[in-house]
Amino acid sequence: MKQMRITGPFTFQAETAPIPEINAHEVLLRINCIGLCASDMQIYHGKHKFMTFPVILGHEAAATVEKAGSQVADFVAGDKVAIQPQVFCGTCFPCESGRFNVCENLSVMGVHRDGFSREYLALDPRYLHKAPASASSELIALVEPVAVGVSAVRRSSSLAGANVAVIGAGVIGNFAAQAAKALGAGKTMITDISQPKLDWAGECGIDYCVNINGRNLKAAISEHFGKRRADLIIDCAAVPAGFASILEAARPSSEIIVTGNYKEPVAFTVPFLQRREISMIGHMMYVQEDYRIALELLANGKIRTDKTITRVFPFDEYAKAFEYADAHSDSVMKLLIAL
Repeated sequence: MKQMRITGPFTFQAETAPIPEINAHEVLLRINCIGLCASDMQIYHGKHKFMTFPVILGHEAAATVEKAGSQVADFVAGDKVAIQPQVFCGTCFPCESGRFNVCENLSVMGVHRDGFSREYLALDPRYLHKAPASASSELIALVEPVAVGVSAVRRSSSLAGANVAVIGAGVIGNFAAQAAKALGAGKTMITDISQPKLDWAGECGIDYCVNINGRNLKAAISEHFGKRRADLIIDCAAVPAGFASILEAARPSSEIIVTGNYKEPVAFTVPFLQRREISMIGHMMYVQEDYRIALELLANGKIRTDKTITRVFPFDEYAKAFEYADAHSDSVMKLLIAL
């Protein structure tokens, strides 16, 4: 089988390997396509702080069950599946509490261990979520980033009727804003400096799509939400220079959820949180319920994706997909690589 490994920044190595054997408790998956994520780009640039080279990239994938072990009860050959890429210990306190997304021994396929940039994979079925038979591989590959957006908004203490401002209109920001609306938020606002991404967010039903280039975030939020401002601000942009403006824009007693992947430390004034009783909430990936909800929202058409996929590259043009993402970073939403 074919597989692709990244050995250092900007450096890929094409490999061949045997199709893996499975034991009685595993399934053999045929990977159909993978999504290229912002964290993949961080690894490609050598800026991801929590991985080491070499590694097979890919943590967003659509696959088909090729074969099921004799002791596998819930999956059969031909099932279409989304893969949840978190490998967790199951024994630490977060795992025992159901928060295996923050497992003390967490590793992620495609980041800390080999991922899905290969034709076949042997895997424990606990990492699989069955997709509808009618779902396309392209749609299934989007389940993982939709689950991130779902999980981000579900970190809020109270989403029902809330004013939600999402910072960053890339894939995760777009899906977080759409998930907020689908799960009961009141009005939603999204900001970015890319007008094409904002235009797409508007087509997805986001109430206010604001180009923040040269604008004050607090003023923009006040303009659209009035004196109540935003009950919830979700930071999907992870821009250190903009973090101070998020703190400034937050209303007393509001919540800030940090889901973007910051590459460097950010200094901020602690009394901005303390004296206004702002809750700053960390967010990491998703739990199984988020995947279930993501699949349901996608299957029911509650999340629009028709313009999310910018381009699909064949596996033989793997490196070109990364080069294209760099060259068109202002307009690319999601790139897929088909196997």
